[in-house]
Amino acid sequence: MTDLTTVSAELSALLGSMPDLSTPAADRADWFDRKADLLDRVAVTVPEAAELATVARDRATRIRTGGAA
Repeated sequence: MTDLTTVSAELSALLGSMPDLSTPAADRADWFDRKADLLDRVAVTVPEAAELATVARDRATRIRTGGAA
């Protein structure tokens, strides 16, 4: 089971490090991968989070391949 206190702290840290468009593409993509990893952990108890994780990973892939930020 996912510890909500830990997830909350990690989510706060993740949001505090959210990149903007001036952040290098590789760093932005890495951020979306970290977001996806956190959402995968949440999906253990909230299945809807799995779809959000997929969206974050797709965005990371688009950024890495020169697509939309």
